[in-house]
Amino acid sequence: MEFEEIRQIALSFPGVEEHVVFGGPTFKVGKRFLASIAKIDPNTLVLKVPDRLEREYLLATFPDIYYLTDHYANFECVLVRMPQADPVELRNLFEQAWRTYAPKRLVAGYRADE
Repeated sequence: MEFEEIRQIALSFPGVEEHVVFGGPTFKVGKRFLASIAKIDPNTLVLKVPDRLEREYLLATFPDIYYLTDHYANFECVLVRMPQADPVELRNLFEQAWRTYAPKRLVAGYRADE
């Protein structure tokens, strides 16, 4: 995946805005972080994964796509190698994070098929 595809996915969710944080693009809903380009590698996305079991599954099952560094080990996120990422899977993961952190009124009014 290219970053522009990531941007399209992120901005397709209500309330998500793009900001520049530490010199790179970051996506937030309200003040809550959802994703950003990793400072360690411009081809790596830092993606919020609020479910620890989901995170462990991704890391164990798809280590060529999802990984962590020591810096991110204690955060609710994974690092995603964007060129290897599947757009459908990434959209699903982004939606999970968005549903967890978006205001409940946005989530209640959201329909994925629109």
